[in-house]
This record gives sequence, structure tokens and C-alpha cells, in this order.
Amino acid sequence: MAPPPVHLVKPLLPESEKLFDSAVRIGITIVAGFLVQRLLFLLVARLESWVARAGAEDARARQRARTLGQILRHLCTTLVAGAVIIHSLAVLGWDVGPLLAGAGILGVALGFGAQTLVRDIIAGIFILAEDQFSVGDVIEVNGKAATVEGLTVRATTLRDFNGHLHYVPNGEMKIVVNRSRGWSRLAIDVPIAADQDLDRALMECEKVAAAMNHDAVWRPRLLDPVEVWGVEGLAAGEALVRLVVRAKPGGAAPEAARELRRRLVRSLLAARVRTSAHHEIVVRPGPAPGSDPGPSTTD
Repeated sequence: MAPPPVHLVKPLLPESEKLFDSAVRIGITIVAGFLVQRLLFLLVARLESWVARAGAEDARARQRARTLGQILRHLCTTLVAGAVIIHSLAVLGWDVGPLLAGAGILGVALGFGAQTLVRDIIAGIFILAEDQFSVGDVIEVNGKAATVEGLTVRATTLRDFNGHLHYVPNGEMKIVVNRSRGWSRLAIDVPIAADQDLDRALMECEKVAAAMNHDAVWRPRLLDPVEVWGVEGLAAGEALVRLVVRAKPGGAAPEAARELRRRLVRSLLAARVRTSAHHEIVVRPGPAPGSDPGPSTTD
């Protein structure tokens, strides 16, 4: 009697009598995966609404919520699809243990090989979640100021003053200064010549600050009244009088500072108060061409 044949290769599909049962179970798995995905999407939508409400429903908050929702939806779809595929292979009779082990080893290898990418993505998620900055903000990265033109989970696109476009990975930004949030304060130092009446100069600065504080055009743009702090420093032949302006973020503070400087210069000139030390340039005539410069002495 001949021995039964030995199947060295396991069939990809189960026997015909179990094929229908396996198909039904796979169908149930797919439906269950779809329902789980819809439930996760519903939770992500609730999270988007919460993030938008936390940001007072402004455009920046809605954009941040939309970006976070897109990331979470992709993550949920990937996890659910992977679980459905692995369970379907198990239903077909495959040994998914080595597959899971290989996937784990592959994930570790990819993690070591793509550490920079993973770091950038994690940093981008925290930037969006914490609303550190958004499109349109003026930020300072590594001592250089630029406007944010694009923001993804991997990199940030910046446009500097000269119009140059910079692509900065999110993981490379260690310290970021946001110049577009809250308020901005600028100091205006006015040089007053040392031989001028300093008290009179301070009185003129007080008049200019009071006039600007009561100006109907500039008052709504100032968060605090313009203040005269007094003599801030002494330089060679002059004293520095400091004024401080605090305004809304963006261009309000620089524009207010420019207007304040213009008014200060006009007021001090009208009061005949010089804003710089008097410098004299003495030009001495040299010897006439062809004349004897005189005897020279040597040691």
C-alpha cells in the first residue's frame, strides 16, 4: 500500500468546502472594519470641532483642525486596513505570526533609517496641535525673521524680507519666536545733544506722546499709551531719551514707531533742540604746488 502524498507547499486557499465559510467571515471582517473606521472618523470629527471651538472658530483654528483631522483619518484608515488584511489572511489559513514578526522588524528598520523624517513629523504634529504658529504669522527661526507661507506635518515654508523662499524641516526648528501673537513693543531712542536743555527735550517728548495718545487715528491701534521712560543712556556728546510704544501684533507697532519718530523730529526742530552732537570739520590749506615744504628733521 502506497503512503499518502505529502504536500510540501501549503495551498493559498482553503478547501472548496471551507471556501464559502471563509468568504463569509472575510466579508464580516470587512464590514466590521468599515464600521470601526466610520466610528473613528466620527471621533476625529468631534475632535476637529473641539479644536475649532477652542480657537474661537477663526480661520487659523479651522485650518489647524482640518490638518489634524486629515492626519488622524489617514492613520485610522491605515490601522484598520492593516487589521482587516491580517485577519483575512488568518481566516484563509495563513500563519500570520511570521508576517507580524517580519512587519515588526521592518518597522524597526524603517524607524532607524528614517529617524529624521519621524522627528520632523512628530514635531509638525505638536506645532499644529499646540498652535505654535500658522500660515501668515511672522516668526523668527535661528535669528532670521520670515513669514509662514505653508505648514505641513513635515516642513514649514518661509518667505523672508528679500522674497527668498525657505523650506525648513519641523524637527530643525529648536527655538521659534512668533512676532504675530499677543502684542509687540518697540523702543524709540532719541539722541539729544549734551549742550541742549534736557528738561526741555523731555517736555517736548511728553507733548508728542500725549498728542499721539489722543489721536483718533492711532489710539485704536495702541494697546497702551505711548510712554516716555526718560534718559536711557549717555553716549559721546549726547543723551538718549527712550519712548516706548505697545501695539497690536503685525505692522501696527512698527507703523506707530515710524509715526512717533516723525512727530518727534518735527517737534524738536520746532523747539530748536538739536538731536545730535555738533561736529566741526576743519580743513587746513596744504602747501602750494611747487613750493618748498620746508626743511625736514630726522632723529
